[in-house]
Amino acid sequence: MRKVWIEFSRKAGTIKYLLKHPEILRGYALHARKLGMLNSLRRAIEIVKRGELRQGPMPTGTTPKLLLRSNSVAPTIILTTPHCLYLAHAISAALSRIGVETQIINERPGHGYNDELYFVICPQMFASLPPLYIALQMEQSVSSRWFNDEYLRILENSAAILDYSTINISFLTLKGLSPRQIYYLPIGYIANYGPEPDHTLEDCDVIFYGDVKNKRRQGFLRELKKHFRVEIVNDLFGKSLHAALARARIVVNIHYYAGALLETTRIWECLSLNKLIISERSSDMDQHGELLQIIDFVDIDDISGMVARVRYWLDNDSLRQQRISENRLLLQEQPNRFDYFFYRFLLATGNITFKDFWHQAGHKVKLPSDKICLTLPEYVERTDEFNKDNHFSFSCFPGLRHTQSWLGCAMSYKLIIMLARQQCLPQVTICEDDVEFPPDFASRWRDIQHHLNDENSNWDIFSGLMANLDKDVRILETHIYQGHNFASIDKLISTVFNVYHQRVFDTIVRWDETNHDVITNTIDRYLERHGSIKVLTVEPFLVGHKESQQSTIWGVENSHYTDLILASSELLREKMRAYNTDTKSS
Repeated sequence: MRKVWIEFSRKAGTIKYLLKHPEILRGYALHARKLGMLNSLRRAIEIVKRGELRQGPMPTGTTPKLLLRSNSVAPTIILTTPHCLYLAHAISAALSRIGVETQIINERPGHGYNDELYFVICPQMFASLPPLYIALQMEQSVSSRWFNDEYLRILENSAAILDYSTINISFLTLKGLSPRQIYYLPIGYIANYGPEPDHTLEDCDVIFYGDVKNKRRQGFLRELKKHFRVEIVNDLFGKSLHAALARARIVVNIHYYAGALLETTRIWECLSLNKLIISERSSDMDQHGELLQIIDFVDIDDISGMVARVRYWLDNDSLRQQRISENRLLLQEQPNRFDYFFYRFLLATGNITFKDFWHQAGHKVKLPSDKICLTLPEYVERTDEFNKDNHFSFSCFPGLRHTQSWLGCAMSYKLIIMLARQQCLPQVTICEDDVEFPPDFASRWRDIQHHLNDENSNWDIFSGLMANLDKDVRILETHIYQGHNFASIDKLISTVFNVYHQRVFDTIVRWDETNHDVITNTIDRYLERHGSIKVLTVEPFLVGHKESQQSTIWGVENSHYTDLILASSELLREKMRAYNTDTKSS
């Protein structure tokens, strides 16, 4: 009777969900046109038979393939306002490394726009826009003056939105824009952007560039002028701006608003031009850890602190020049966040392969620890919720994306495992940001880690949760360790919380991202096909799945999995009981 109940729960749960969400059925109907009737029927039978939805159809708002390479020999156009030329050059440099030629323009071409894909930086600043464009959103959401209905329509009508701040992304999501349309793109360093530093050109102490029609900036500058030779630059761009910056020993960065985000475009341009920067701290300092070693920060509103730091560096000029050289070396050696996220965007939209991504940016990244939480920075609320519960030293890692979300998920695992292998880690623990840590997690996890690290333990993957255990799963062995009931099984079902031993690294790296069959090639299904992999799990499961979250892969609420997880837990318990009974009787 218990087996019948388990099977009924699995199938009934799937049918119940489809009836509750008819849009899913409509999506499968549209998907069927591409697959053909026989293939669609076969897959539908497999789905109901398994009692699960491995993937819902892609929502209508999913980003289409935004191909930059066309049959035309014309370059990709980057349309920008003059004050964001630095970002245009960063995009141009990144595209040139994959063989895409670019042209930077500051206004609508005289002959009008063509039908190619454009990058448009600050799109609200242009009277007319191309028919197909990627919008680079550069305003600060801490001031809502730009975010009127017209600007939101401009963003919504874009093929994709690139934004430099997760705070902005959270704001845009609250305004109704889909995180599937938005891509995080922090500003970064451009190597060889300017000439070699020539300190003989420096004939002023301090330079500030930006809008000074602002009382708080005027207050800083007024005090700085009492002590130093200060030059203020506005409405200079490109080479003219670079020439002005070359004359200054120090650049100061002063916020327009007290609660402002860090002015990263200005800061990274100055760093790429080999300047020493003294800046106010910002409201989003937690997003700029890589700058703490490079920029001299003072507290917000601390005018006297900024004066003191300027005086220190001017009084110690040899140290100032040494610091600039050290900064330059550090910036050239550390992973470039702009490159990582820009090539991540190109990978997501089909412009480069995973191999291209690894070559351009992926291999330069370092895992911060052997305990990783896989997140997507565009889903800010999920990451924030995970961080509230993360008392166990997991480091968030920004996963990859794809227009087919399950492919982005699998590529993320492949990337993390390639990095773990590159760093010679003996094992790596990967959880997802909708994992739920139960009250007894810390003590159970401590015992389980001891068991996994025991040289006599034989396992390839430890799974802390089986979201939908296959009825055909075989129990290979059971044992008890410090009161915990373990089972070795022949299938992997779920990636919510797993530990991967180095023995399985090569198998995961061989996962083929060019195989787009969702039935067989999700990362867990791929591993499931490798019968030689030994999966260790524990009963009851180590972790849970937050019901309040929505799956970023399948587009369904996690509550859909609640009954499936309960049924999986019962099925595992029953199979372990049957195995132990058979073992004793034999």
